[in-house]
Amino acid sequence: MSKASGKKIAVVVIHGIGEQRPMETLPEFVKAVWGDDAELVHPSRAEVFSKPELVSGSYELRRITTRQASAGTRQRMDFFEFYWAHHMQSHTVAALLAWLKDLFVRHPRNVPERLLGVWSFGCFLLLTTLALAILWFAQDRIPGVTIHPWLVVGLPILASIGGLLLTIKILPYAGDAARYLSAAPGNVAVRQQIRKEGVELLETLSASNDYDRIVIVGHSLGSVIAYDIVNFLWNRLPQAACKKYHAANTPAAAALHDVELAGLALRDAAPKDVGTARVAYREAQRAYFAELSADDDPLWLVSDLVTLGSPLSKADVLMAANSTDLDDRKERRELPTSPPIFEAGENGGKPIERFSYPLNSDSRRPHHAAVFAPVVWTNVYVPYRRLIRGDIISGKVSPLFGRGALDVEIQIGEPPGFRHTNYWHASIDDTANETLKALRQSLNLAGHTTEQKLWGDRKEDTPILAKEL
Repeated sequence: MSKASGKKIAVVVIHGIGEQRPMETLPEFVKAVWGDDAELVHPSRAEVFSKPELVSGSYELRRITTRQASAGTRQRMDFFEFYWAHHMQSHTVAALLAWLKDLFVRHPRNVPERLLGVWSFGCFLLLTTLALAILWFAQDRIPGVTIHPWLVVGLPILASIGGLLLTIKILPYAGDAARYLSAAPGNVAVRQQIRKEGVELLETLSASNDYDRIVIVGHSLGSVIAYDIVNFLWNRLPQAACKKYHAANTPAAAALHDVELAGLALRDAAPKDVGTARVAYREAQRAYFAELSADDDPLWLVSDLVTLGSPLSKADVLMAANSTDLDDRKERRELPTSPPIFEAGENGGKPIERFSYPLNSDSRRPHHAAVFAPVVWTNVYVPYRRLIRGDIISGKVSPLFGRGALDVEIQIGEPPGFRHTNYWHASIDDTANETLKALRQSLNLAGHTTEQKLWGDRKEDTPILAKEL
């Protein structure tokens, strides 16, 4: 991934839920992954500059640019914020409740085992609230039911406080998720606009000739948006150029073949061998990306997707009716996986599996759901305990989206608390530096091509500890 072109690296940060303000996320993120990273940049060269952002067309946004890095590829970086919160206005309580109903009112067999506790607790709260409401309104019609005098005053007060909290605190946050994750007719226009602007931003960066690599970082709901726009951008690859790149005996065709073989080995690896096979696959991905981005007129520039605190770990509930529905959507190539979905065929009477076509040709092109052939996916998450410790929104994505995604676990740390917003913010606990180091390694701004160089001797499924890295 090392370049001598003089081009820069573009990092696109996609914020999460809530009433975010433009440029509220980007400066602190840049400080964490650039200004405070002594391994990438010398402290005397760590200053950044806020320049006009001429890509998105928004006068509210700025581009944060750096000096040349002191290590790795020694490139300059441009950081951009993909801002979408202004599209999420006018949330309604009714829409939020309808989304919550779809989440919780379902047969237990459609709830993944790992989420049964959360689902049961949510159902308990909903049923308790409903029962109290029924008793309140039907007390004069049900013989033997008497409401205690203190409830006559207490329940209306609690209902008012609850409604106020729902409207002021919960709705601006959960409303974002409800509108983006649900394809209800009233949400389609918003989803379309966000995705369209995200794809156009990436296309503009790719066509600018200023960059030889684009890294996309999504936090919380922003990680779902990042996953979507990378997929849709891949779907818009010019097929004539794609066919030319992958002509027989070209470097790209050879690299595609290698990443397919590594993907098959990873998919079929025994559990004890997954770590080694994943390393080989991710290195093959980087080699394939290098070929797609090598020319003066590159075919593809997105090298990495980094998800932080991602609800994609709950995709079998949030993005599908159940796990079977999610599997069906992956098999239909609606939702890309890492490695991509393979197709089976024959070559000279021997069975073959590939995620490129035509299957028997030496000049094959990757199919429309093969975005994770060149794009390396790293998912950073904090586990949760008893709902309020750690990050209940986050979790592993590889069990749902394929072994090629590397799940990096961050310890909850002390004092225990809700960690969903602690992936790059300074923290009073001693896990802050560990978290930031994991984030920097996930971004790989130094451009390492090997997992050993990037992650050292980290063992599979070992929580990130700074002293072990």
